[in-house]
Amino acid sequence: SSLISTVVTLVCATFTVKLAGKIGKKELSVIGCMISVVAFLILFFIQTKSVTVFIIFYAIAYVGQAFFSLVCWAMITDVIDDTEVRTGERMDGTIYSIYSFARKSGQAFAAGLSGGLLALIGYTAETQFDPGVVKGIYNITCLAPAIGFACVILALWFLYPLNKKKVEENAEKLALKYKK
Repeated sequence: SSLISTVVTLVCATFTVKLAGKIGKKELSVIGCMISVVAFLILFFIQTKSVTVFIIFYAIAYVGQAFFSLVCWAMITDVIDDTEVRTGERMDGTIYSIYSFARKSGQAFAAGLSGGLLALIGYTAETQFDPGVVKGIYNITCLAPAIGFACVILALWFLYPLNKKKVEENAEKLALKYKK
């Protein structure tokens, strides 16, 4: 699945940059995450046995993820700019460090959660092909990312204040500051 993610991300890069410039990075991230949630939920509800159908919906979900992944780094720059506008100080290193720590912590949590979910459904080397375990793995691969992307949508919507308008206002303020 990481190969699919990489290919989709590369294919979508130029389109994503243009779209983010037009509608905003936060807004595009929310749309991308919504695409992912919908694709994963469709997979969960249809419970397909077709590998082709599964791959198609996973690819669609990764298109949504690509929108978020591609603009995420630029959103960090927006946070740096916003912090400078609010405090008068440019804190690139501090903000990147916090982001890096949060990202690594999230990756560690996800790895632990994956193992915990597999244990919860009774996965072992001996049970890996039991119908209940196989169904559990299918459900985890659909529901866990759907829930994760839904949480990202909520965080962006309610916690992340830098919509397109605010980012543009900050850019204007900083342009005036450095014009002097």
